[in-house]
Amino acid sequence: MPACGSAIMSLMETTPHIGDMAQAETAFARLGIPLTHQRRLVWEYFVTCGCAATIIEAAAALSQAGVGQATVYRTVALLSQMGLLVQVQTTLSDACYTAIGVGHTHPLVCRECRRVVDFDGDGDLSLLERHLETTTGFTIYGHHLEVYGVCPECAAKAKAINAEEADAAGEPSSD
Repeated sequence: MPACGSAIMSLMETTPHIGDMAQAETAFARLGIPLTHQRRLVWEYFVTCGCAATIIEAAAALSQAGVGQATVYRTVALLSQMGLLVQVQTTLSDACYTAIGVGHTHPLVCRECRRVVDFDGDGDLSLLERHLETTTGFTIYGHHLEVYGVCPECAAKAKAINAEEADAAGEPSSD
């Protein structure tokens, strides 16, 4: 773990959900890491893009602002270490990242459009952690959970496409 790793873990345990720039600034300041203009732009991109995005997508979107691909790679690595970005699985072959809050949140990712919704999952996961401690003897200090599905908008689009295809083929509707 890099030198700032233990400070980052401490930050993750004590900082509330980071969703706005003032809180991100606080997170960087607490670690003694400068929040440069380019880092700010990368962070803002992932906070506002609306879905999980690849580094290449972020670099393309930020190129007009003078942010190079290498800077995006380094900043994504830093933001991931800080717990402000998380890598999520999608149907793309490239890694996708999404902004998350520091604290107890998990991403729910649409496999079609890569939309991400955060959820806390406190109740059942806390019970699972206690059960695992009891049955395995481990001291549980954390977990990583991602949930995948299809968002309502993508599900509605797929249903409409299937209905159109069924109509074109002369098949009865499956409603």
